[in-house]
Amino acid sequence: MEIDSIFREIGSSGRQQVKYGFALCLLKVYAPFHVLQYTFVGTTPSFICTNRDGSSLKDKCFDNKVSSCSNLTFDPTAPSTIVSEWNLICDRNWMAKATMSTLMIGFLVGAFLLGNLADRIGRKNNLTLTILGIIFFNTISASTMEYEVYLMSRFFVGFFISGLVLSVVVLISEIVGPAHRGLYGIMAMGSFPVGIVLLSLAAYRFQNWRTLSTFVSLLGPPFVCLHWYLPESPRWLLTKNRTEEAQRVLMDIAKGNGKVLKEKFKLKYEVTVGTKANDNVSSLLSTRKLCLVTSILCYNWFVNGASYYGLTLAAAATGYDIFTGTALSGLVEMPAVALTYWLIQRGGRRVALCTFMIGSGVSCLTIQYLQGDRLKHLSSSFALLGKMCIAASFKTAYILSGEIFATTIRNSAMGLVSGMARVGAILSPFIVMMGETVPNLQFTVFGILGVTGGLLSLKLPETLNTPLPETVQDMVRNSRRTKCKSERSQVLDI
Repeated sequence: MEIDSIFREIGSSGRQQVKYGFALCLLKVYAPFHVLQYTFVGTTPSFICTNRDGSSLKDKCFDNKVSSCSNLTFDPTAPSTIVSEWNLICDRNWMAKATMSTLMIGFLVGAFLLGNLADRIGRKNNLTLTILGIIFFNTISASTMEYEVYLMSRFFVGFFISGLVLSVVVLISEIVGPAHRGLYGIMAMGSFPVGIVLLSLAAYRFQNWRTLSTFVSLLGPPFVCLHWYLPESPRWLLTKNRTEEAQRVLMDIAKGNGKVLKEKFKLKYEVTVGTKANDNVSSLLSTRKLCLVTSILCYNWFVNGASYYGLTLAAAATGYDIFTGTALSGLVEMPAVALTYWLIQRGGRRVALCTFMIGSGVSCLTIQYLQGDRLKHLSSSFALLGKMCIAASFKTAYILSGEIFATTIRNSAMGLVSGMARVGAILSPFIVMMGETVPNLQFTVFGILGVTGGLLSLKLPETLNTPLPETVQDMVRNSRRTKCKSERSQVLDI
């Protein structure tokens, strides 16, 4: 008996799956506490640099060198940050930004290594391993007195957080029936901005960076207990020929849903072989058409990664204080989830991606023309609009890419474009740093990226109401084999 048929009998999304989904969404809420921690611990407080002859400068160094300051005084009323503790200003300014970029490098490496590990040891075991790794290295971040050790610990936090996010997305899609995977995927997407808002509240309460980091670590241990609550993926168990364990998981879900199976079932797993085995990521460069589509998707993911994290980090430049600005940047993502679902169904994936990217780009470019105190609030509104559009764009990119790439290479191809998003995220702190030299320059860069990415999106194929491609040849011929409606609902599983 096929596992999808069993889900139709025990409940595609019953009470038990809702409980599991809620627990996994809580883990997704926890993710931004680590991914965006830099927003608060890496801010630069006001300071006064005094040289040996008694001359002083505010928020500047002589010759832009920290060594020129015989006495360096930070604003005692400002929150304590890694910048004030390790004097990461002027010619050392890049060192603060490097902590965020290092985390994203860890995120990139972890996405490749831990994704493969989850296929070998299981989704739940990988989830527990990553939570323990995050807690351990974030605790090192909170306690170390050395910048180099802090930098190393941020790399490993990023490494493990990528595995956490991946395991949550995969497991939440594998414990429900095909008809509800899209809904559960949107639930997981909507959990991340909730975490951004809660992180802002915590940072406002704990304005010492070490206290904040310690608090974030203390939030972690209760999540370890989920190891004894969450099930292993029955689909993964089946691929490992652990049929009896998969049956027990499904029986537990049925019991939790108030269902009783009328007869014993026997699970089966079929492996398809043949010409599909010859497909690999390099096949995406086999024709001019595929090369163009792949290049555009890689660029769009790069733009989304750079703009999404960049606009979150630039919250302090929107006219609000860092706490309010970051919280609002999370709040505007929540309607973006509903907006994404509405537009991709009405206008199509390609139109939605183009609209959201250009909307974000135009919003950011408009900020350059809204200078002065009178227009500050209007400028802030456009910055938040840009964040909402890029958040919607990111979600649309997931859906469109999953429907463009063939089944035989979908996971590997999604890993490729996701890696480009991490490259953009690595560069985002340094793009934001441009605004410290030329006011609002970072918004101009994000604006240009958004508009160009949106226009290039028009060259992508439309995938609304079209069957998924089985092989790379299906992508080339654009003559795809028809699939059932339930299978097309899996686009958020990637």
